[in-house]
Amino acid sequence: MLRLIKGGSDEADAGPIPEFDRERRGLGVSALDFELPNAGAGPDPVVLSDLAADPDNDAIVVFFHRDYRCRNCREQVEEVADRYGEFRDRDAAVVSVLPEPKAKAEKWQKKFHLPFALAADEEKSVADQYGQPTRFGALGKRLDIVGRMPETAILDARDGLELFAVHRGDKPADRPSTDDVLAMVDRMLEADE
Repeated sequence: MLRLIKGGSDEADAGPIPEFDRERRGLGVSALDFELPNAGAGPDPVVLSDLAADPDNDAIVVFFHRDYRCRNCREQVEEVADRYGEFRDRDAAVVSVLPEPKAKAEKWQKKFHLPFALAADEEKSVADQYGQPTRFGALGKRLDIVGRMPETAILDARDGLELFAVHRGDKPADRPSTDDVLAMVDRMLEADE
């Protein structure tokens, strides 16, 4: 299910980007900052507040993946890596969060050569902090490839960390296109102009 919940600004005139929720209450994000081991580009560990403090980052896009073996997740990181210049043109940093130990994240990095952070969330604590959806109850919580759904969060980093929009997938392939993610970053950056 795709949705946009208006966040209280004049966005109606801009037209919907249906993949994203904008209303903070009900989004289930308990805290925005996190620190995780990083197998990708940048410092290890990756600390979100450090990325926000970098004057070259106005936005941070966080992709929460389902599993090391998820084909849709692998395709998504490859496309984002191929289009990473478009994120940097917008002063947007990217962080991919894989619910796996750092050793598995390192295997992804060797295969995909990602130009952005690839955080290993072995305990799924950050995924839980951000409300990444799971299905199938206890079984889905234990077996990521079965239960964990994709999520994308866009954060405004211009003055600390503020959640701008989030997409939570209802099924494994339910994730916004890279074009829609970039359009939502553009909308966030234009909101305060």
